[in-house]
Amino acid sequence: MIWFNTKGSIPEGWHELEDVDVVRPKQWMLSFLEQATTNGYRVIEPPLVEYYSHYQDLALFDESAYYRLFGNDGELLVMRPDYTLQIARKLADGNEPMRVAYAGAVYRRTPKHSGQPHERQQLGLEWIDGEAADTELIESFLSMTKDIMPRRGLRIQVGSAALVASIAEAAGIPERTLRQYLALRNLESLRELAVTYDYPLIAKLPFLIGDSAVEELKQEADSSLTGNIEDVERAVEHLRTIGLNASYDFGQTGDFDYYSGLTVTGTMDGRRVLSGGRYDSLYGHFGQSRRAFGLSLDLEQLGEVIS
Repeated sequence: MIWFNTKGSIPEGWHELEDVDVVRPKQWMLSFLEQATTNGYRVIEPPLVEYYSHYQDLALFDESAYYRLFGNDGELLVMRPDYTLQIARKLADGNEPMRVAYAGAVYRRTPKHSGQPHERQQLGLEWIDGEAADTELIESFLSMTKDIMPRRGLRIQVGSAALVASIAEAAGIPERTLRQYLALRNLESLRELAVTYDYPLIAKLPFLIGDSAVEELKQEADSSLTGNIEDVERAVEHLRTIGLNASYDFGQTGDFDYYSGLTVTGTMDGRRVLSGGRYDSLYGHFGQSRRAFGLSLDLEQLGEVIS
């Protein structure tokens, strides 16, 4: 539970916790990291702050969500908004395949009066230069977190950042603009883009959710999108064969603009507890291209739905 301090105040979006809300996430993280180590994963703990310049070109779509601060020498820093970027910076100059685990806090501003905390506890896995298919990695992550997050009640939705990139290219729209509007669910701006660029599919993307979305998308899409659509179909079909409640969300792009392939979200009782996807283009930003896929759990959201 949240501990409300009646003798003073703390900034909005920051919570003081007690009892199970303190202990349980730490137990989850310790159990997860011990299992990851046993399974041959390298555990990484990056610093709390980074140079903001690392994030300017690979940013949250809502850049106001960053916690920025100045270092002692006046350099602009940012509190960790995401582990994946930090891990990519660290491992970009490597050559050997890597399997990485992490657990800790990320910091992102949430909308005022939303009741959501700015600090969130996460745990996650990253696979760099591995040969396994994306669906195998999703299955592996769920297996390693089965004692933390039960599959019962979990709903997986699969999309494709590559599909969105292809649509942007076909329409002649800056890719980041389209992805930003989709990530923020800015329906009015998407409608304006659809009219301006005479590409009606753009306005429909946020609504292409569920099984009916596949056929609707195929009717609207040109042949250049066929491969991307089929990639998502294969992923959903595979996840269903292993007993998961999997479906489609062709409007999702991930919170960051580094995703380049399949994107994955998982919800329980309407709360997003799982997110991630493929981000092959990210490592090139730090000097050397590497294939990569990652998934993470939001322990605050998970704690809200697990009694």
